[in-house]
Amino acid sequence: MTTRSSQRSRRLLAAVFSFALVAAACGSDDDGDDGGDTETTEAAEGDAEGGEEEGGEEAPTTEAMEDDADATEDDAEAEGDAAAEGDDAAAAEPAGEATGEPFVIGVQNLEGDPAGSFPEYSLGVQAAVDYVNTELGGLQGRPIEIELCKSIVAPDDSQRCANELSASGVEMAISTLNFFGNHFSIYQGSDIPVVVGTPITIADFTTEGVYSIGAGGGCLGVHTGLVEFATNQIEDELGIEVNKVGVPWADTPPGVVCYNDLEAKPLDVLNGSEPGTSARAGEKPELTYVGVPIAPAAPDVTPQATEVLDFEPDVIIYSAQGADCWNFVDALGRLGWTPQDIPLVLSGACTDFEAQRAAGPLAEGVYFMGSGNSLLSPLESQEPGKNLDDATTYQEKGSEYGLSDDDLFKGFATQGFSVIMNIWEVANAIDGEVSGQAIADAFEATDGTGSTFGAAPLNCAGAPDPYVAVCSSEVSVNVWDGEETVPVVEVLTGLDLVAGTELRPGG
Repeated sequence: MTTRSSQRSRRLLAAVFSFALVAAACGSDDDGDDGGDTETTEAAEGDAEGGEEEGGEEAPTTEAMEDDADATEDDAEAEGDAAAEGDDAAAAEPAGEATGEPFVIGVQNLEGDPAGSFPEYSLGVQAAVDYVNTELGGLQGRPIEIELCKSIVAPDDSQRCANELSASGVEMAISTLNFFGNHFSIYQGSDIPVVVGTPITIADFTTEGVYSIGAGGGCLGVHTGLVEFATNQIEDELGIEVNKVGVPWADTPPGVVCYNDLEAKPLDVLNGSEPGTSARAGEKPELTYVGVPIAPAAPDVTPQATEVLDFEPDVIIYSAQGADCWNFVDALGRLGWTPQDIPLVLSGACTDFEAQRAAGPLAEGVYFMGSGNSLLSPLESQEPGKNLDDATTYQEKGSEYGLSDDDLFKGFATQGFSVIMNIWEVANAIDGEVSGQAIADAFEATDGTGSTFGAAPLNCAGAPDPYVAVCSSEVSVNVWDGEETVPVVEVLTGLDLVAGTELRPGG
């Protein structure tokens, strides 16, 4: 199912644009606000035309037809391939306006709270919805409508949104990023499937029937990827030996989990103090690290930056909301640090091109870890292929359908856009009625083959214990050269560092 879906997606994108290759991730924390607690998008007219075909055999030439037997056989094969292509095209390329019954998706997103606010996430969702409804025919002819519930960082408010969206009769829900994971049971009680755009809690990782499709597996992919890159590939990249790692971490409910379970634990697997099945378990017995909590929106993080530097790390890894990342970088710089002195590897959530340019030399040479970062890379710097197709689609269509230049180049906007594109892709591969459960079943069946918009192929079927809800773990690494991000590692994963281990959420 996944393979056919990706093939159909490529045919449709080729027919509509003729684009070519790129993929990556990042984020931000702006407090901008557009509208009230709920928003609904009306179906727009679609004009995508079907019929473009790829991969079929050419019709027999005049010379080939001189051999009647060979010509007959070639004709039969060509007609069969064309018919198969036609069936795929018909399913994946709905022509004209999406005029069917609206498909209502509830979106639960954090907005308006200094402890965590990601308005660009819901803006990315809306831009993709408008694009899908206008040009791609909706979900097999059904226009997508969005009901948006904005939440603050509070357990009760998390449940409020889930109750409101469940009561409104949405067919499926998108949890962008949620700090508590206490909303899933409410959706399950109403038989509403949930997909997670950015998994960051134990519930996101381990809840049966939840599909964490976010590129790079959120914390699980990115944070273990930070550890993998910082303790392995960066040694070859920079010719250094890493035995000491500085780990500042976001002191939030999910930050506690992501640090303890997905940074400290894999580091302990590497030094042999935590049992693990990874081929790298016990590989670095001299490895030590220091964890330094940083509260979100803290006005002065000089003490935390001092603690990290006093540890004299060989490398620093950090993941937080965008403003907090660059506040920390500024504090490091005031203490005399540069990226050339001690390499810094940030998660894609830290990506903010405006902040990076403002940081000047302090940002040059900083690495970024994520699975949507190449969606933000300059198109002219990419080689033709799927990644450029996805990046071109995101940058051109995201801008066309409402993302400002500032919001367009933020990682959580790419994740919002990608979640909708992935829902569209699997929905148009469904043989039968499109429903929330049918889409959930399609995600559950993904097996790591085919392709996924803005990321490596989903593999929900292969999720390892205890992380049974995570469908993606592969990430990429880019480095900022002062003007743009430059690819360093196309694909890596640190999943094996924690697969089969005991959960260690901390707190």
